[in-house]
Amino acid sequence: MKSQENSQNYRRSRCDIVQNSDQIIMRLEMPGVGKSGLDINVEGDKLSIIGRRIQESLKGEKLIHEIRSGDYKMEYTIDETIDRNAIDASLEKGVLTLTLGLSETVKPRKIEVVGK
Repeated sequence: MKSQENSQNYRRSRCDIVQNSDQIIMRLEMPGVGKSGLDINVEGDKLSIIGRRIQESLKGEKLIHEIRSGDYKMEYTIDETIDRNAIDASLEKGVLTLTLGLSETVKPRKIEVVGK
């Protein structure tokens, strides 16, 4: 899995990626993004994730303005080891979790010995 550069108009989310014997798990920080603001697509060897933040402006004179606005966009190159039909997503407390299933051909398999 390889990360792609994104456009200047988007922010990049912090991400953790781990792999176990049958899946890859990605966790991405998405503060301010709701379920309806997410757009996750797989096309060919590209996994793209866009998170749109709904920014509400506070009325009044700004004394401190540290919360950055902007949407998130990340693109990853995935190979044939990822099963395109076994990708799930969940969003909880501002963290997007993607579970990418591995193809059967790359999963570990125990070979049984037959005979005497």
